[in-house]
Amino acid sequence: MDISKKRWVLPFGIGSGGITFAAPNYITTGDGYTKIIHIYRLPTRLDDYWLSDITRQKDCITVIDASTRDKREVQKNINRALQEEFSREQHATNYQEIYDSQKRQHQLQLMYDEVKSMGEVVKMMHFRIFVSGKSLVSVEEQCGEIMENLEADEYMPTILLNEGEREWKSLWQSYTRQAAEPFAIKGLSLMTEQIAGGYPFKFSSLEDDCGDLLGFTGCGGCVVYDEFAKTDRRKHYNTLAVGDMGSGKSTFLKKRFRSRAERGDFVRCFDISGEFTQLTREFGGKIIKCDGQHGLLNPLEILRSGDDDGTNYVRHISKVSAFYQCLVPGTTYETLIDLQNILRSLYERFELVPGEGKRITGLPANRYPTFSDLAAYIKEEMDVKTDEAAKADDVRKALLIQEVSQLNSIYKAISSLVRNYGQMFDGHTTIDNIVDEKIVTFDISTIKDLDNIFVAQLFNMTYFCWDNAVANGGYMKAQYESKALSFEDVVRFLIIIDESHRWINAKFEFILDLIIVILREARKYFVGVTLASQSIRDYAPEGSSSEAIEKLKIIFELTQYKFIFKQDSSVLPLIDKLFGGVLSPWQREKIPYLEQGETILSIAGDRNIFFKVWLSKQYEEQLFAGGA
Repeated sequence: MDISKKRWVLPFGIGSGGITFAAPNYITTGDGYTKIIHIYRLPTRLDDYWLSDITRQKDCITVIDASTRDKREVQKNINRALQEEFSREQHATNYQEIYDSQKRQHQLQLMYDEVKSMGEVVKMMHFRIFVSGKSLVSVEEQCGEIMENLEADEYMPTILLNEGEREWKSLWQSYTRQAAEPFAIKGLSLMTEQIAGGYPFKFSSLEDDCGDLLGFTGCGGCVVYDEFAKTDRRKHYNTLAVGDMGSGKSTFLKKRFRSRAERGDFVRCFDISGEFTQLTREFGGKIIKCDGQHGLLNPLEILRSGDDDGTNYVRHISKVSAFYQCLVPGTTYETLIDLQNILRSLYERFELVPGEGKRITGLPANRYPTFSDLAAYIKEEMDVKTDEAAKADDVRKALLIQEVSQLNSIYKAISSLVRNYGQMFDGHTTIDNIVDEKIVTFDISTIKDLDNIFVAQLFNMTYFCWDNAVANGGYMKAQYESKALSFEDVVRFLIIIDESHRWINAKFEFILDLIIVILREARKYFVGVTLASQSIRDYAPEGSSSEAIEKLKIIFELTQYKFIFKQDSSVLPLIDKLFGGVLSPWQREKIPYLEQGETILSIAGDRNIFFKVWLSKQYEEQLFAGGA
């Protein structure tokens, strides 16, 4: 259909009852009324995404018309405006007039340079909002509300009297066609950079069904977040959060702590500075100091880490081997083999190896050996081999002496641990049974400067948490699979590890393998692990091996959610290396300039969202004390 021959007829926009423009400030159609708001002036300062202020009106049609102005005409107009401003400055009678004129001249000069030398294009634009309804009263009320909101943001809207037909025809007419009409209204002049910055379709948001308010996007979209949400693209519940001091990372961790605690989920938190103490007490949780004051956790006690005791035993031996490597960095492979053989013999003596109808986890604490028992057993083995060497031939004697030497190196390390850190590691488990305790914070502030001992204890306590998680998750898994519980009613388990880079990094490659196992299996036990650090560089210090870097990549791949707060620009190449191309160029370049609370959330396989974490002043601001 040739619309130009039908005058203003618009088949897809008019009801079958027809249309009339008789009224001066509204249009009457067969099925209701329409008023058209025309914006004739924009704010002096245009913010990012400013066009969304115009286009996001509810139940309205927003029409934006644009046309390119002739470059020579633009230059001529700028030149004329500069002459006027220069003349105004020469005849000014006070400083205010001089200042305003000079400021305007500077703006015009910049515009002239952009048009003349940089190829900038100036556009002419019309902005109209079509408001329709069944009754004139409802239309007028909606128009009044829209105009008030626009005026509050320094836009100047109006309804052009006796221009109803011309305004209505703009629905399908181009800007050029509108400008050819008699007495046509000139559009607003805008640089293309201003238009690009006003991109109106940046409506990012996240609205998880069972989530809670975490923050707001730049366009006012809500981030309603639930790390345990399950969709076709979101399969697991692990999180990584990195951010400089004061960037808002700790506030984010506390909001997640509070969210899960309020739901009645299990929360285990590793607190390196004591800042989670008040939050833990607010929810009636328990605080355990990891320096032995509140009891010890026997690293040789076999904890639950899988579905059966065979798996539990194998992972326990790997855990003790990693624990030993924390104490003695640079341990050789041969030494680890000797240690594992000794452990096997020790557990056989205590009847704690997997077998038909035997349980090796969940037994009374005194059923498990201690490091004193291990040291005594090694000493016993050395004495036996020494006596045997005295009676053996030269070849056998040399082998036995070498074995005794290797055992002696292990014995010295274990003896040192018993003598110097026995209150933390040597003895049967005396920490209260916390498997049914919902909220537990491990205070590691008193041991954070103990280097390898700190790493060993943190690793030990993490496995303790994993034992709790498997106990709860195993039960929940059975209930869910038998349809006794719905997915929404499952009790989740959140583990928060602040300053995780202190022991999960490329330096401790032997720990990475075990952490990968935990992250892989967390999903089936309804467990979410949140790792936090100040800088992504802390995970991969200079000189890290390529194998360790690859394992770190796997760990980061196993985190469904990555919250990136402010980071120094120097770490951007490392982010590219570890994360791959998950961030857009704009998001990547914005990282060093993020303000406090601003973050980029990257959801693996789904989307990236830039938003600012919201903090309730009435409650959270007092509860989440984090320093000035």
